Amino acid sequence: MPVAKSHPWPVATAALILAINPAAAGGRALTAMDVVTIHIVGAPDLDTTTRVETDGTIAFPYLGRIHAAGLTQDELARRIGRGLVERKILAGP
Repeated sequence: MPVAKSHPWPVATAALILAINPAAAGGRALTAMDVVTIHIVGAPDLDTTTRVETDGTIAFPYLGRIHAAGLTQDELARRIGRGLVERKILAGP
């Protein structure tokens, strides 16, 4: 997927706040049909609420489909943060 070189927001640091429905909280691995809300600090246009699909993936802007099933909330946040930094969407910490 091509990555846009200009963004409507300044480059933010890779700080993520990820919230999931109460049933998936507490370190439990994400499963199909869990609802995930992702908030990128400093980049509100990337804020996303999505559902883990039956194939175990979520859709996220600039990253496309990301495998989420089986990951904890923290693991998914790290995966998204790494992807955004690697694609130079966000600056590293």
